[in-house]
Amino acid sequence: MFIDNDQIEKLLPMSECIEVMQALFLLNAETDIVNPLRTTMPLHNDSHGIMGMMPAYIRPYEVMGIKVLSIFPDNYKKGLSSHQGVIHLYETRTGQLMTSLDADGITGIRTAAVSALATKHLAIPNAKTLCILGSGVQARKHIEAMLEIRDIEKITLWSLNKSSAERLAGDMEQYKEIDFKVCDTVREAAIDADIICTVTAATEPILENAYLKPHVHINAVGACTATTRELASEIINTSDVFVDNRVSAANEAGELLLPAKENGHDALDFVKADMSELLKDSSLYDASKKTVFKSLGIASEDLAAGLLCYTKLKG
Repeated sequence: MFIDNDQIEKLLPMSECIEVMQALFLLNAETDIVNPLRTTMPLHNDSHGIMGMMPAYIRPYEVMGIKVLSIFPDNYKKGLSSHQGVIHLYETRTGQLMTSLDADGITGIRTAAVSALATKHLAIPNAKTLCILGSGVQARKHIEAMLEIRDIEKITLWSLNKSSAERLAGDMEQYKEIDFKVCDTVREAAIDADIICTVTAATEPILENAYLKPHVHINAVGACTATTRELASEIINTSDVFVDNRVSAANEAGELLLPAKENGHDALDFVKADMSELLKDSSLYDASKKTVFKSLGIASEDLAAGLLCYTKLKG
């Protein structure tokens, strides 16, 4: 069977996906999960497109699979998602294909769900102000996810395409109790925020340390290669940094690799803990520090989310 985006939206509510991601990160990463580095194939043409192949195996769930994904950062100019592809799930007793799912739907929900899980443990409990930098699918999903775990009263939006941010604000009619404000600059959007989600197509830093509250929590999501980033080096240098996977962070996170190159450090020198460690040890959170969750997205997250959809549909 093929599970499309409309089905995924119904089968994978954000609240349940957050629970699925928590259960995944509470597994033993060493013995329960095989998560090889993604393989990427840049196209080296005017589209700046990339094809990514992301395999994984979750031993206790008896499932393995792969996500095959195209990443075209400029697609927002054409009204298209930047991430498109398919996820194949296989059972691990005979290797048979169980199902295939639209990767766009799974990626959108599970990425925001992992950010919410990090925010649940790293943002101040009484966080009231949320800043969203970006206005695409991930911006929408991160609003939904953040509202699952904090009582947000005000949301500031900024996008390079201001009209897109205005459309996003206009689409949020279901959140009548929340004050939405579209801002002209990143500084204006970020200056009073308790939580910031960067979900842009930026390749160079757009968020500066001078814009930030001392206790802010940042989910850095948009940049996903070794040569791109959204955060200025000073933010990384002065924050407690958490990642979903250390191996991925060491090889693919420009957010860490570029400041490391400037300072003569190793990228992992910046990492205080990964998500599994954070969930198992709440003392890793220091309320006096800025915190950054650098999200890269790993295939085991896609498999766990896809498996829930498959299990529900199969009945």
